[in-house]
Amino acid sequence: MRKGFGLLLILTLILTLGTIVQNYRFDSSAALERSSALALQREAASVEVALADLRAAQAAYLAVGQDHRFWISRAADLTTQIVDGLGRLSAGTTSADASRHYDAARTALTDLGNVDRRARDFVNADQPSLASDIVFVEGLAATQRLQSELLAARQIEGSSSEARLVRNAQLGFGMTALVLGFVILVAWRGARALPQTAVSEPASTAQMIRDLPPPVKAPNGNSPGTAVRVTAPILPPSVNLPGAAELCVDLARVIDSRDVPALLERAAQILDAKGVILWVASADGSSLRPSLSFGYPDKVIQRLGGLPADSENVTSQAFRSMRPQIMNGTMPGAAGAVAVPLVTGSGCVGVLSAETRLVKPPPESVAVARIIAAQFAALVGPADEAAGAQAESQRTQAAQA
Repeated sequence: MRKGFGLLLILTLILTLGTIVQNYRFDSSAALERSSALALQREAASVEVALADLRAAQAAYLAVGQDHRFWISRAADLTTQIVDGLGRLSAGTTSADASRHYDAARTALTDLGNVDRRARDFVNADQPSLASDIVFVEGLAATQRLQSELLAARQIEGSSSEARLVRNAQLGFGMTALVLGFVILVAWRGARALPQTAVSEPASTAQMIRDLPPPVKAPNGNSPGTAVRVTAPILPPSVNLPGAAELCVDLARVIDSRDVPALLERAAQILDAKGVILWVASADGSSLRPSLSFGYPDKVIQRLGGLPADSENVTSQAFRSMRPQIMNGTMPGAAGAVAVPLVTGSGCVGVLSAETRLVKPPPESVAVARIIAAQFAALVGPADEAAGAQAESQRTQAAQA
C-alpha cells in the first residue's frame, strides 16, 4: 500500500509540474495573442484615419482659394500610406476570411485611386465642377466600400482572437482540474495510510491563552488588528481610437454646417472634456473669436468675447506657435486644458481648445486632439474669417456706443 501511495505521489508531482509549465505557455500565448490583436486594431485605426485625411485632401483641392498642387501631393502620400497599412494588415492576419476582406479593401482602394486620378485631371484642366462630381459621388462609393471591408475584417479578427483565447483558457482549466483531482486522491490515500493516534484531552481556555504567541507590531506602526486602508490608484481612461476614427470619417463627409455642432459634441466625449471651443482667427490674425462651442452656456461664451492673439494663455500660444499647448490643473480635482492649432495649407486659421476632466492630460489625448483638429481645420474657411472680422467690428462699435 505504501509503494502504491509513493507512485501516486510521484505521478501527481509530475502532473503538477507539467501543468505549471503548460499554464505558463498558455499565459504567454494569450499575451502574444492580445498584443497581436491590439497591433492589428491600431493599424486598422491608422488606415481609417489616413482614409479620412485622404477624403479631406480631395475636398481641399476642389475648394476655392486652396493650392490644389499641395493637396494633390498630400492625397498621393496618404494613398501610399493606406496601401502600406493594408499590406501590413494582410500580412499580420491569421484568418483566411479576414485576408479576403483585406484583398477586397485593396481593390476598393485601387478604384478610389482611379477616381482620384480622373478628378486631378479635371482639376488640372480647370474643370472643378466635373472633378467635384467624381470625388463626391464615385469617390464616396469607393470609400464606403473600403470602410465596410475593413470593418468586416476587424470583426473577423476580433472573433478569431477571442475564440483562441477561450480555447486556451478551457485547456488550462481542464489541466488544473485534473491535477486538483489527483491531489485530492493523494490526500485521501495518505490519510488512510497514516496510523491512528489517540485523541488527547482538549486544552483548557487558560492553557490556550498561555500558548498564544506574543503580539507583533505592524510595519506601519499601527497596533495589531488595526485595519489599514489601501487606496487603489486611479487609472486614466484609455484613448478611444475607434471613436476618433469614426469622427474623422464623419467630419470628412460634412456638407451642411448644421451637422458640425453634433460632431463637436462627439469630439468632447472622445477627449473626455467638460467643454470644447472652436476658435477662429480674424482676417488680420490679431485676435481669436469663439465660433462654435460645446459644454458652455451662451452667456459664458458672450463674456469670453475675443482673445488677443498676443496674450499669454494656452489658446493664444497655440495659435502663435502652431503647436499644441497643455495646461495642468493647479490642484487635485481641478481640470486641465489642451489647445491645438487648426493648421491648413495657408497657415493657422484657429484653435481647438478643450477643458479636460483630468488634472494632467495624457500625451495620448493630445495626439487624438491633433487628429481631430486637423479635420476641423478643413471646415474653417474664409467665410468664417470674414464673419469673425464682422463680429469683432460689431463688438467694437457697441463698446464705443
